[in-house]
Amino acid sequence: VLEVIEASAKIAVAETRSKAIGVIGTPATINSNAYARAIHLLDRDAKVFSQACPLFVPHVEEGWFDHPATRLVAEEYLKPVMAEHIDTLVLGCTHYPLLKPLFQDIVGPLVRLIDSAEAMAEIAGDLINRENLGNESHLPPDYLFCVSDVPYRFQTIGERFLGRTLPRVEMVRL
Repeated sequence: VLEVIEASAKIAVAETRSKAIGVIGTPATINSNAYARAIHLLDRDAKVFSQACPLFVPHVEEGWFDHPATRLVAEEYLKPVMAEHIDTLVLGCTHYPLLKPLFQDIVGPLVRLIDSAEAMAEIAGDLINRENLGNESHLPPDYLFCVSDVPYRFQTIGERFLGRTLPRVEMVRL
């Protein structure tokens, strides 16, 4: 079992130079304190500054990646963690990577953004290589995405998120 929080914490601890790490996430994620605990297990001297950001998910789901309202919200949410002089910021929600360019613009080039999905992919890739679990056939994958709500909306956001077309998106009834 691979844990996304531990994967992100591991990369954040490895990347930070000042041991000042910011974490942004949904209120539930931040209130769980899971990222702070995982980071402190790896480095008890790290300082973790967490910020709940409940408005990012609706903005992403509206497709407002570059919208002025999203920038204003991001500036407000990021102020407290930036005031702590962080050099690493963990994006603790699967929606947040779609706002990465905006976040990077706000926090500046000296702050490393830790994308939980990228962290997980890196850890999974290492495991696949170490255990010789790679697909040797080199056949292209055949993807089918099943959603319980508006396929077009999922397809639009999914294509932006993955950077490629999603030709097969089907709605299923639960």
